[in-house]
Amino acid sequence: MKILVVSFDGLQPSQINEDLMPNLYGYLNEGVTFTNHHAVYPSVTRINSTSMFTGRYPGSHGIAANSVVMRDFEPGLVFSVMQPMLENIREKLGDVLYVENLGDILNNFGEKFIAVGAGTTGNSFLQNPNAHKNGGAVVNPEFTLPYTLEKTLKSIVGDWPSESIPNEKRLKHCVDIMTKYFIPEINPAVGLIWFSEPDKSHHADGVGNELGTQAIKYADKCFGDLISKIRQIENSKDANVIIISDHGYSTIKGVIDIKEELIKVGLLENEQDNKILIAPNGGSVLFYVENSENKLATKLARTLMQFEWCGPMFYSSNTGKIEGLLPAELIGIEGPRCPDVTMSFQWNSEKNVAGYKGMIYSAGGDKNLGTHGSISKHEMNNVFGAFGPDFKKGLVCSTPTGNVDLTPTIIHLLGLETDIPFDGRPIREALLNGVNHENIKVYIEEFKSEYINEGYSYKQKLVTSSVENTHYIDYAERN
Repeated sequence: MKILVVSFDGLQPSQINEDLMPNLYGYLNEGVTFTNHHAVYPSVTRINSTSMFTGRYPGSHGIAANSVVMRDFEPGLVFSVMQPMLENIREKLGDVLYVENLGDILNNFGEKFIAVGAGTTGNSFLQNPNAHKNGGAVVNPEFTLPYTLEKTLKSIVGDWPSESIPNEKRLKHCVDIMTKYFIPEINPAVGLIWFSEPDKSHHADGVGNELGTQAIKYADKCFGDLISKIRQIENSKDANVIIISDHGYSTIKGVIDIKEELIKVGLLENEQDNKILIAPNGGSVLFYVENSENKLATKLARTLMQFEWCGPMFYSSNTGKIEGLLPAELIGIEGPRCPDVTMSFQWNSEKNVAGYKGMIYSAGGDKNLGTHGSISKHEMNNVFGAFGPDFKKGLVCSTPTGNVDLTPTIIHLLGLETDIPFDGRPIREALLNGVNHENIKVYIEEFKSEYINEGYSYKQKLVTSSVENTHYIDYAERN
C-alpha cells in the first residue's frame, strides 16, 4: 500500500494536542499540518466524503447533503442519503454520482482503493460506489462491496462488534480489517480507514464533554496502534499517511422545526403541504419549491429573512435571482441536483460550557449538543495533514486547502496522469521538492447581498479563498 488515508469524523484542529491526541500530534509534528483547511458546504459528512474521493464540488458530483431531494430520481421525496436508497438510485439511474471517484480512476490504471469505516452506510457507500465492479472494496458494519467479501472478512476478523458511544470496539475492528486482511493480502494502492469518532460522541454528549473527550483519546490510541502495525507490514512499511476530517463542529443554541414555523406564518397550509419540500441538515436546510418557481422561492426567502435564526441564503440558477440572496455557484453547490434555496442557520463565535467556540441554531438534535452542517467558520474549518517519505518534515502551513483536494493530491502522489477536470488541486507545497508554500498566491474575496424592506432588512457576506482555480469557503454570515 502506497497511501493510507485516516479520517476522524468531526475532529477539529484545536483537538489535536499533546493531551487529547499525543499520537496524532506527534506524527503530524514530524510531517505537515495545514491550519487553513476547508470542508465543502453544507458541512455534513456524506457530501464531504464524496468530495474527498472525487475531487469535485458538490454541484459537480451530485450529492447535495445528507438529507436531499433528487428530482432525477424521485422528485417529491425527501430522503436520507444511506446505502439502501443509494442502491435504488443506482438501479434506476445507472450511476449514483455524475463523475468518477477515486476507485474508478485507480481501476483505470490497474490499482485498487479499499475503504473501511465505522460510520453511516451512506458515507461508506459514497466513498467508492462502484467497488463491486472496479476491483476495490467498501466495508461497513451494515454491508460490504463486493457483497461476497463479507464471508472472507468474517473468517479472518469475526463479526462486527455492537455499536457503542464512544464507538471503541468498532474503531479497533476497522484497524484489524485493514491490517490483518487488506494490506497483507490485497495490497491496494490506497487504503482508507474512517473513524466514526469523535462525531458520534459530539452528537450524543456535546463538544468538549466527557464522552467526546473519551472518544478522541481512544481514537488516538487506535491511530497509534494502526501506524505501528502498518510499519511492521512489508506492503505498507513505507506508506504515506494522510490525515483528514470531514467538518468541524458547533454547539446547538436552539432547535428549529422549519416546517412548523412555515405553517405558523401561513406559507404552508399543513404537514401534508408539499409545495415546498424541506430537507433538514443540522446547521443548514435545503428547500425545493414546486416547479422551482421563482415567485414561490422569493416568498420563501422573504419569510425566512424575518426570523432571527435565519442565516446566509443562496439561490439556484434554475430558480433564478432572488434579491438579497447570493448565487449557489459561489459556494460550489450549483448543478443538476442543486436545491432551489439553501439556508444556513445563524451562528456566532461564543463559547460553549467546555470552552469550544461556535454556537448555532439547528434543525435537529437538542440544545447544548454538538451539530454541524452550517457555513460557520467553526464548521467549515477542519483537519488536514500528512507524514511519510514523500512529505516535508515539520511544516505548519496556512495555505488554504480543502477536502476537494484529497483525490488530486493522491493521484499526483501516485504519479498518475489523468485528464479528469478536478475542482480541487494537488497540494504540491506539502511534498518534498514541492513548491514553497510562501510563494503560493492566495486570493480572498468577499461577496455581499442585501434586501431592505420597510419592516425588516437582510444583509449577508460570503468570504472565500482561492488558490489557482480552486475556491474554498471560509464562511458566510448574516450581518
